[in-house]
Amino acid sequence: MKIRNTIFRHLYIRMAIILLCISLAFSFALIPIYNDKLSRMLAAQGSTFTNTTIAACGEALYTADYSFVINYTKKVLKETPEVTFVNFISSDGMRLNISQSGWRVETVEKDQIQAKLPSEQPYSLKHYTEIPETGIRDAFLFNKPLVISGLLWGDIEIGISDSEYNSLMLSYFRNVILYSFVLLAISLLILHGVSIKLSSQLSRLRQTASLLSNGDLSARAPTDAIGEISLLATTLNNMALNLETKTNRVEQLARLVEDTDDAIAIFDKSHQISFINNAFAKITGQNIDTYQGMTLQELFHNLGIDKRKQHEISLGFEHVKQLNWSTDITISKFSNPPIHLTLRIERFDSANPEESSFFVVLSDITQRKQLEQELETLAYIDKLTKLPNRRYFMDALTANVKDATLSDTSLAVFFLDLDNFKLINDSLGHEVGDQVLNEAAWKLQDSLRSDDIVCRLGGDEFTVILKNVTETEKLATIADSILASFSTPILCNKRELRITTSIGIVQFPQHGNDEKELIKNADTAMYAAKHSGKNSYRFFTSDMHRDMKDYLELESALRSAIIDSNLEIVYQPFINIETNRITKCEALLRWKHPQRGPIPPGRFIPIAEQSGLISEVGNWVFTEVCRQIKSWNNSINVSINVSGNELADKTFINRLENTLIEYDIDPYRIQLEFTEHVLVSKDGSNLPILNALKRAGFEIAIDDFGTGFSSLSYISELPIDTIKIDKSFINKLPNDRRTIAVVNSIISLAKNLDIKTVGEGVEKKEQVDWLQANGCNTIQGYYYHRPMSAQDLQTLIKPDNLRHIPTISNQYSKPGK
Repeated sequence: MKIRNTIFRHLYIRMAIILLCISLAFSFALIPIYNDKLSRMLAAQGSTFTNTTIAACGEALYTADYSFVINYTKKVLKETPEVTFVNFISSDGMRLNISQSGWRVETVEKDQIQAKLPSEQPYSLKHYTEIPETGIRDAFLFNKPLVISGLLWGDIEIGISDSEYNSLMLSYFRNVILYSFVLLAISLLILHGVSIKLSSQLSRLRQTASLLSNGDLSARAPTDAIGEISLLATTLNNMALNLETKTNRVEQLARLVEDTDDAIAIFDKSHQISFINNAFAKITGQNIDTYQGMTLQELFHNLGIDKRKQHEISLGFEHVKQLNWSTDITISKFSNPPIHLTLRIERFDSANPEESSFFVVLSDITQRKQLEQELETLAYIDKLTKLPNRRYFMDALTANVKDATLSDTSLAVFFLDLDNFKLINDSLGHEVGDQVLNEAAWKLQDSLRSDDIVCRLGGDEFTVILKNVTETEKLATIADSILASFSTPILCNKRELRITTSIGIVQFPQHGNDEKELIKNADTAMYAAKHSGKNSYRFFTSDMHRDMKDYLELESALRSAIIDSNLEIVYQPFINIETNRITKCEALLRWKHPQRGPIPPGRFIPIAEQSGLISEVGNWVFTEVCRQIKSWNNSINVSINVSGNELADKTFINRLENTLIEYDIDPYRIQLEFTEHVLVSKDGSNLPILNALKRAGFEIAIDDFGTGFSSLSYISELPIDTIKIDKSFINKLPNDRRTIAVVNSIISLAKNLDIKTVGEGVEKKEQVDWLQANGCNTIQGYYYHRPMSAQDLQTLIKPDNLRHIPTISNQYSKPGK
């Protein structure tokens, strides 16, 4: 009875599931109707309660006899436990709240009264997990306008417990389950009666099959059964007739196919399938018997091979002699995703190939094909942003240039580079950098047309190919749109990042005759946009090559100067006017190019910042100053200018401290100078690192004070020791009334905040006299000393020379310092 138990167990289970699903589906479909019925019942209950209450309390409410209203309502609430509270809300802002536990009168604001007053509907009923302003949980709130003597007095709200509603819904579900099981029982009883007869017929088939499986090939199944069982019996008998003939052939093939994973179909001399192995059935997901007697063409049709491929295989099959023939096919009929197979046809040895049998072998190469497709995709798609990559861009640009040449049309290429991306990547990590690149890719795509080609070349470089855009104004509009999209901050790990981009634009054929020239010129235009201040775009011009060549030459020379220590530091003293002694000096960086001679700091410092060399330059300067302080072996302190880019380096403080330890220098010997726009950041992000520098022992100074933000609120919060009054103010002293007022304010502010002041760029005695008279006692400028070498400064600060000495000229001096 194993077959019976298995078949009918599954049949019963499936029938039970189907009946239960149908019953439950209808039951659940009726839930909204039943729920609506319960809601109307609750609404009727609420309406009855409110009508009764209004009838009893209307006059008292109208005459403001709230004592009667409270006593009556509390009595009704005690007799009606399902009602938890009653609110009377008048149109003039009074709310009377009455519950079984007490009552209170509140004043409601006008906008809340309007929200509470009824709409055009006669009432409203809502369920709340927690009713606002009451703390009552799991209840319905019934709201209805309160009309007294034909006039709208206000609103009445009652809270109705949802316990009765829940009880009715639970009863409904109990009835659904009960009726479902009754229906199931009746159906299964009917099914059981039918199964008894079918079980008997299947039992006879089982007995015949058992005899055949034990080797009795003469056994036959009775064919007087009904329906499909009769067809099954006929099929079983046909199988018995063919079984003896096929047995010898199966034994020949068993050793060949028993361990293979390839799908094998053997065709007999009549070119019909005589054998299919398990691997074949596994690949196609069909029963082995499905293929018995199929011809090769029928097999191709069953596998879902297209006509063109069938024709190709048939031609190949005609040339199969004793050697095999193979081709690759893809079938999608039996699985999703499709299966990729190698189909091989080979004949058995025979003198007459036309009468010989043959076999077809299907080898699964899906994994190999997937790998090939992945490799092909990777060859053209950027893995991170899923944009086309450099290879795709080059192929697409070549094709578009060719098409534009043939059709005498134009196209444009945008070359984009994210501004300060390396700083974000190095300081916040590559994970954040990857998120920024992905967001940048989305912003770029959203700013362009669907048929524009957007690619990522690598790193933070992107390119765009725009077809059929010839007007410069239109290209400028598109570039502005891209820049505008980048103005929106990017949210990475709960951190808002603002990133901009620089864009170089070229047009074909105006700016290049081939793709290589277009890319080179677009890259040049992009660098021109960066040099102009970033977050901008530039159209290519012929002058850009010269400027770019000059920039690259200076960058390369500066890089070499850092490596070879060909930079130079000069020192300009700070003089205390009262004692006429040197209190400190400022280290100023100078660079003498081997061919060009002295390069002004205003020229090479921006190159260092744009090329990312500023950290190396700053590290070199700090190390050289520490070495010099150590060699001087005296108490003079040194002030060093620091770029804002260096503050973004997470290792900045550690690097300074390690250098101090290496040269055994106390941090108070060094003052760090920052410009206002570095110290006074809009988001205050620099304040923590400035406090950390102060805790480490460094002095902090504001350089060129008065030319930047000059926000008193920021100055009071920053850990500043010194304010350097900018030369632009000093030059106008002591004759300009407005300048005098400004400088007096700066000196007074610094004095009140216990901050020292330094007048920089002082060149005239009257300037010295005015500063001394107004409380600024430290001077830096040509009046006392030009910047000088470390050796000259060493001579100047000897104990017997600590007094006013005539100006020492220096060929690398920067005017004013």
